[in-house]
Amino acid sequence: MIALMMIYPNVYADLSTITWSIPENAFYDYLERLINSSGVIGLPTDKRLLFGSDQMSWPETIEWAVNRIEQAPFLSEEQKRDIFYNNAKRFLRL
Repeated sequence: MIALMMIYPNVYADLSTITWSIPENAFYDYLERLINSSGVIGLPTDKRLLFGSDQMSWPETIEWAVNRIEQAPFLSEEQKRDIFYNNAKRFLRL
């Protein structure tokens, strides 16, 4: 995903199932690599990450996913707002 986002400025990624389906440290390593990589053209990768729930079967995992992102020690408050709202707003042209 990181390579795709670096090469193609129109690729966005959602943070959904991965937020809870892998161990916390693995998720944080992955998320931090996404945040620290930069696109060749266009928006930086941290402006192209979206929160997604993808949870019709296990809705209780949505809260867990939100907490993992909220507690990421390397994310700024602005980056958290972007992931949860601003990036989707821009992507959907709302």
